[in-house]
Amino acid sequence: MPSNYWSHHITTTPESKYWRPRRFLGMAMSRPNLELAETSRDRITILADFPNVNPAILFDYWTSADLLKKWWPPAAELQPEVGGTYHFSWPKQDWHLRGKFTMFDRGKTLGFTWKWDHESIDVTRVTILFHPMPNGGTKLTLHHEGYSKNSEARKTRDEHVEGWTFFLRKLQEQGQKP
Repeated sequence: MPSNYWSHHITTTPESKYWRPRRFLGMAMSRPNLELAETSRDRITILADFPNVNPAILFDYWTSADLLKKWWPPAAELQPEVGGTYHFSWPKQDWHLRGKFTMFDRGKTLGFTWKWDHESIDVTRVTILFHPMPNGGTKLTLHHEGYSKNSEARKTRDEHVEGWTFFLRKLQEQGQKP
């Protein structure tokens, strides 16, 4: 993705400390909605529609190693329960993401701590809400919060926006397969 990609898709105003999406992040009209709803100094909120996947199955895509590897990390080890740990890795890049599950209610809520081995920022928190849609699909709300207010944390938060957008789109593509 080009480095100036976000400058064309997100608008900031001098009088606002919040980033405002200029438009939906989904480029093609045939794609499900993926929208950056809020980005403040310490929080990201992204909304994503999964019109063909019910909340329980979508939850499984976050908590089953085999399903996770279809859209996110190439390697995943996890204990899917409150207090259980996870370790996702990208061996080619030598990247490791680790944390603990803090909320675990299948088809409703998933929460976990978030810490990359290669980032110096503090642990952050992710909460995912799974809302049933009338057609049987799911509206997912992802909150990633707990960023410090320094410039390094802001850069990391911006990289996380880019990463979440990329991987949530990959997850949406999984939901479109027959």
